[in-house]
Amino acid sequence: MLRFSLALVLLAISGPAVAEDFNIELRGRLFVDFAAFEEDFASLQDSRDDNQFRAARLGVQGGWDDFSFVAELDFGGDKISVKDFRLRWSGEQFNVTVGHQKTPNSIEYITSSTVMTFQERAQPAQAFRYDRRVGVLVSRGGDNYSLAAGVFGGAISDDSRDFDITDSSVVAARATYAPVNEDGRVVHVGIHGRLYNRDSAEPESVRFRARPGTALANRYVDQRTAADSSTLVGLEGLLIQGPFHLMAEIATEDADGAADATSWAVMGGIMLTGESRVYRASDGVLRAVTPSAPVSEGGRGAFELVGRIDQLETDLAGRQTTYTAGLNWLVERNVRVMLNVFSADVSGPARFGEGDFQGAQIRFQVNWP
Repeated sequence: MLRFSLALVLLAISGPAVAEDFNIELRGRLFVDFAAFEEDFASLQDSRDDNQFRAARLGVQGGWDDFSFVAELDFGGDKISVKDFRLRWSGEQFNVTVGHQKTPNSIEYITSSTVMTFQERAQPAQAFRYDRRVGVLVSRGGDNYSLAAGVFGGAISDDSRDFDITDSSVVAARATYAPVNEDGRVVHVGIHGRLYNRDSAEPESVRFRARPGTALANRYVDQRTAADSSTLVGLEGLLIQGPFHLMAEIATEDADGAADATSWAVMGGIMLTGESRVYRASDGVLRAVTPSAPVSEGGRGAFELVGRIDQLETDLAGRQTTYTAGLNWLVERNVRVMLNVFSADVSGPARFGEGDFQGAQIRFQVNWP
């Protein structure tokens, strides 16, 4: 797989397309994070400054006729991992996508990290092991709706585990509807579900956990179960009204009737420079905002003030509630500087006992094309 990806990169750089209607181009993203935070728990007290390449992706994308493809590797976090590695056929009535891809769960999970409101996804998009898996997805979308369903096998692990495919399977589906879908004015509702199964001999487990605000933090609520299967249902909503947007999600997962967890989030923001968040109904996701006065044209870019509250509650590992505020500076459509300030309260029989966590993180982000 690594050789195939590198071959595609070389093809993109080296010469003319192999067919008149064939196109291929480089794609990628680079996120650099700098964080400072304090942990104050019954069995953990620490104060840290840290930094990382949160994402360092390089790949190619392109297509021909009714086919398109993406092949992308991530070199962030001191490892190599396979991200999108998929081929899509787009028909008049529906699309079929095969390969390593996201399962159809959660508006925030499916929305690209390059355009998310916050630096890290909220707890509902973290807690339930949403990930890319090898499988087949059938989807259809229109001016105000999207439908997607798929059958998936395991996820491709990173290079520390020799790119093994985990021994698990997922059946997942999502449906969204936007009764209002106009420029600068959107109302979106959605529902998604998932059936998850694993081989009991494998170490991969039904597990509920999430980090508060930064990927550099610990997971203070972390519940493992012995379940071999689980059922998940989630609801989502989105409102865009001019420069203001509000999004909410809730999901609950039942692990074989033996344990369950629920997670929810409410988040929103206002574009201080007057732009509106961009929505694509055919996929039910947010898209990139183009500043009305980008810095490259002598402007100041776009500024967005944001806030979020999210929570994860488990049966046996406690509850984590996080409060986040932030300011995003959109220098260009594909260049952002983001500041997040966050605080988390942890209660119950959590991993390090009860306590709290607070900190701040700044991100420098660029993506292409």
